[in-house]
Amino acid sequence: MAEEFVFNILVLLVSAIILGEIFKRIKLPAMVGHLLAGVIVGPTLLGIIHTDDSFLVFVDLAVFFLMFLAGLELHPEEIKKAGKRGTILSLLAFSIPFLATFGLMQILEQSLISSMFVALTLAITAVPVSAVVLMEFKILKSKLGTTVMTAGIINDILSLVILAIILQMAANGESNSESVDLAEVLFSTAKIAAFIGGIFFVDYLLNKFSRQIPTKFIPVFSNLKTKESGFAILLIVTFTISLIAEMSGLHFIIGTFFAGLIIYRKIIGKENFETINDVSGKITFGFFSPIFFAFIGTELHAQSLSGAIPLFLALLAVAIAGKIGGGFVGARIAGFSAPKSRIIGYLMNSRGMVELVIAVIGLEAGIIDEAMFSIIVAVGFITTILAPIMSRVSLKHLKEEIE
Repeated sequence: MAEEFVFNILVLLVSAIILGEIFKRIKLPAMVGHLLAGVIVGPTLLGIIHTDDSFLVFVDLAVFFLMFLAGLELHPEEIKKAGKRGTILSLLAFSIPFLATFGLMQILEQSLISSMFVALTLAITAVPVSAVVLMEFKILKSKLGTTVMTAGIINDILSLVILAIILQMAANGESNSESVDLAEVLFSTAKIAAFIGGIFFVDYLLNKFSRQIPTKFIPVFSNLKTKESGFAILLIVTFTISLIAEMSGLHFIIGTFFAGLIIYRKIIGKENFETINDVSGKITFGFFSPIFFAFIGTELHAQSLSGAIPLFLALLAVAIAGKIGGGFVGARIAGFSAPKSRIIGYLMNSRGMVELVIAVIGLEAGIIDEAMFSIIVAVGFITTILAPIMSRVSLKHLKEEIE
């Protein structure tokens, strides 16, 4: 088992780094090369590697570092400022593809629960993917970047609430699909709201005592005999917050992002912060990120689509048009120019890991079959490739204005 795991890591990393470098040289995001590396070495083409459930632990760790780094790069004040814009963008970028996909599934006479579930998976925005694209283009801290990240976080929270409702409907049986335990749904929603409220309350306390805190914390980090211990302490805090997020009914990536968000330069000291940020960046982009995106590529089983090409093409078209269109309309209402709104629409179009996680849940619960699972994965893969490519073309002309 250990030998197979190491072999998979080695093959994914080598192929991802090579293709990532090639794509960077032809002026395309390295992430696209990483994704294609997974397709090439995975079951779709060469079939060199076959990952199992044990590999998902490593993938979760990769997502952890991606979201931790994205949180470090931002500040709660930037998220708060983007709150209204992000909410408007999230609601439209989520509801339009959701309703469009649900309508298509109903026209094709699919079951209510299956229609809702597929609509949910295609309405998701992959926050880790958006974070990587924004960091690669160096616009994460811009008004556009913070709005996309805020919208993505809200999008994920909304999707988890709806997922809870769908799973409950599935547990009750199709015939009782209208009998949803409202108390259970409200309780789940309250736990999520309590977690997010708690994070911003901690941020409030950190701001309120911003003068006293640095004098307490900076000496602790500076006087550590092993400098790596400072990094370990912050990881312990981040893992703890991520665990609390899971216990609150949220995906751990939400907790990881918020944990990185509340780690200020002034709390642990500028030098300590820059050291931690530098170490996190090298670990993430040099190791975890290439393997993470290559893994998404391995999950594409193109052979499984052979009997469902028309349905796949229809769902792909609705997913892309709905997400880009919803993102564009939401961004315009939020006050962005037409060119920037197009970029936001492109960035919101990625699905990636979150969609895969939810798709696996649906498959295990019997809500979707293997064919539909393959379609969802394929849509997620293609949209994840399109997001950085389409946004890059527009960003080349607007980069100075965005920054």
